[in-house]
Amino acid sequence: MPLPTGGSAAREPGAERRDPTRAPPASKPRATAPSRAGVVVVVDASAPSNAAVGDAIVAELPPRFFKVTLVASTATESLAALREQRVTVVAVGAAAVTAAQAELPDKDLVFCQVLAYEGLVGDNKRVWGVRALPPLALQLRGWRAIDPTLRTIALILSDPAAALAAEAQQAAGDASADLLVEASSSDRETLYDFRRMAAAVDGLWLLPDSAALSPSALREILGYAAARGIGVLTCSEALLPRGALLSATSVAADVAETVHRVVERVAAGRTSDLPAMTPLSAAEFALNTELATVLGLPHVEVSRWVTRDPD
Repeated sequence: MPLPTGGSAAREPGAERRDPTRAPPASKPRATAPSRAGVVVVVDASAPSNAAVGDAIVAELPPRFFKVTLVASTATESLAALREQRVTVVAVGAAAVTAAQAELPDKDLVFCQVLAYEGLVGDNKRVWGVRALPPLALQLRGWRAIDPTLRTIALILSDPAAALAAEAQQAAGDASADLLVEASSSDRETLYDFRRMAAAVDGLWLLPDSAALSPSALREILGYAAARGIGVLTCSEALLPRGALLSATSVAADVAETVHRVVERVAAGRTSDLPAMTPLSAAEFALNTELATVLGLPHVEVSRWVTRDPD
């Protein structure tokens, strides 16, 4: 076998020549795992819908970025134990807001599933909310989809100057519908106003308003409306068997996605332009098919569907 020539050791094919004067390459720093933001989800589980939304929020917040603790609003000791931790609080339901503000008063708070929110936000409070009702324009779009003849709608509220009434007026205007808004200071006045307006309207929009409505008045209003062929849109599916035509409610997955977007900004401190209340973007409709047939509405193949705002 011939010996190597040139006085240098032979290199194996593919071997690289190392320069002894050259420093070895620096090792790359190891990537550190991002720190997870602490989130406490407080749920008022007295309503099944709140429990479903709470579970949806926990599932929606990615564990890579959030360390989530789920607590019932009645577990005051568990909440108090979190006072020294750096967390953002998510309250699902009015009772959860009350518990969170009592036990964790110094934490940033994001709430959802709360209808009467006016006293919670504003005045530089560290509180942000997600609307409980689907967008009114989306509700009206679903209503018109099953009743294209809908033209004149009655809306009776305790405060017709409230933001909810203004939003309803805007939605009706965009849909080329006439919205007749009346003020009421009691459930009996609401019943009287509706009876007076019934001859001039073909729809009644029942938005939640405890100052203007009561269970007994609702029963009378729904019976009166059904007997006169007036379709009623409500925010509670439980009212369909009592004579409402259609219900429009929030979608748990949509609530969770919206809460996720808000919590992400609150946890990162990006709240300078975050609105006090963030709207939802989906509505689930349920139809009283028997009443729809009685009212002579166009045939609808499904009794339940979800409509979303276009992206």
